Amino acid sequence: MSLSLRLVLFSSLALTLSAQSGGAVVSVEELRNPLAGKSLRAIVAAQEHLKSGQRERGIQELRQAMSDPAAVPLAISMLGVEHLKAGQLDAALSELDQAVHLLPGRPENHSNLAYALCLTGQTERGLQEARKALQLDPGRPKSRLVLGMLLLQQGSHDAEAVRHLEVVAREIPSAHLELAKHYDRVGHAPEAERERRAFEVTSMALLATK
Repeated sequence: MSLSLRLVLFSSLALTLSAQSGGAVVSVEELRNPLAGKSLRAIVAAQEHLKSGQRERGIQELRQAMSDPAAVPLAISMLGVEHLKAGQLDAALSELDQAVHLLPGRPENHSNLAYALCLTGQTERGLQEARKALQLDPGRPKSRLVLGMLLLQQGSHDAEAVRHLEVVAREIPSAHLELAKHYDRVGHAPEAERERRAFEVTSMALLATK
């Protein structure tokens, strides 16, 4: 699968999970440094701009929010995701690495960093981050998806990778494409075609429920 297609799928995945997940887990670090006033308004405004497709305005709000040290961890995490969606992997890696350092209790920071590491071929470190994300939140589908992708990339734990991808495939249709790619690689054409059909069916079903 091409890098551009992976990034499109990641962007779609991020929107889907955002709608499904409800409130994010609040870490101890965030409780120690709660946002308020101007910084909180800037973060909320950035979220609204990004959600409505006004990416540049959203990024501008995030950069302004970073004038408050308490806002830096969340703002830099959001910036990393935006750069990841845009395919700006060097910037994304730097920012997501900082986000993990600043807020190590947020599973999404670890899974986002794991995905960036996957895209840049840094498999071993990516596996560490993906497993950490699942340790923090075992029910997080995106973390399990990224772990499955990294295990296939590593090439020595295919059975475990398939199990993870099958678990999340109903919630995240792109898991079917990862499975299809795996079956193509090992020469199992019928299974690969089955997964591509399942991707189409699952994607349509998710769209119908929105």
